[in-house]
Amino acid sequence: MRSTRATRRWFGKSLLAGLFAALTLNAGAAQYPDKPITLVVPFAAGGSLDVTARLIADKLKDLLGQPVLISNRPGAGSAVGARAVAGAPADGYTLFFTSGSAFGYLHLLVPNVGLKLEDFAPIAAVAVNPSVIVATKKLPANSLQELGNHPNPGEISFCTTGANGLNHLQLEMFKRAVKAKTGKEFNVTHVPYNGLAPALTAVREGSIHACTLPYASLVKQLNGKDLRVLAVQSKTRLPWLPDVPTTGQAGYPELDGNDAFVNVQAPKGTPQAVIAQLEAAIQKTMQDPAVRKKLEQLEVQPVFMNSRETQKWLEEDVSRYGAVIREAGLEVK
Repeated sequence: MRSTRATRRWFGKSLLAGLFAALTLNAGAAQYPDKPITLVVPFAAGGSLDVTARLIADKLKDLLGQPVLISNRPGAGSAVGARAVAGAPADGYTLFFTSGSAFGYLHLLVPNVGLKLEDFAPIAAVAVNPSVIVATKKLPANSLQELGNHPNPGEISFCTTGANGLNHLQLEMFKRAVKAKTGKEFNVTHVPYNGLAPALTAVREGSIHACTLPYASLVKQLNGKDLRVLAVQSKTRLPWLPDVPTTGQAGYPELDGNDAFVNVQAPKGTPQAVIAQLEAAIQKTMQDPAVRKKLEQLEVQPVFMNSRETQKWLEEDVSRYGAVIREAGLEVK
């Protein structure tokens, strides 16, 4: 049996070792960051996500004491930007700033894309990007129910902001919800566009009957003039469109909660101390009244979800859209 003196020596050495490890960890965390941080945005400069990233980066620069640079890496439904981050060193200096969970289910659409949710470490979510369903005023449908009950859905052209993108998956969810409600197929003609602007133009002109789109301030300006916003795919109404019902209020609760949270990711393997430091800085940023006011002026809804909450939301979102991809047979061959 170990003597009392030996036990005390062993305990003392263990305690010193533990204190040394803790001090080393804290020192490592205190040294971060010691050079500029890059936020990779997987869409072109000038869009809502890019502007949001730049506002947040400006505040993070003050909190972290290092420049926070924006790198726009558009292409392949966010895969170009996601791949750039997933392949970067896991040191907290290259982060992913994106909207939604597409990077987590791209492998279901494109089997060889080489990206999965597990390739990233969530840090936080900072804003909500809701989607809306709009229709041209030339279409005799004043509500989402009237659209779903159209006697000849094959005559309806329904656009999205891109094949196999988030809005395309939302269209597939709407088709499934209409069938469950009416017992009839809702086989509209899908017309994908490369972005919001051309899709909105097509609906305004009446060459396209309806569309599911990300919300943008232009949608509010056009509502009631050149198009009708039939519903917002969210659990609550938008403050900028108070008279527009949610999809649930319009008769399709399955579509409620199709919000895309703007979230920040790091490559997997990034030290937990670095993740915690970034999470704390982002939380302070989102609590700043000036930052929130600027975002709200852009009609962006600021939020904050910590790393655990963001991970939970991502897993649920990937599961939901994964089911849609499989059921609709959207895998790219």
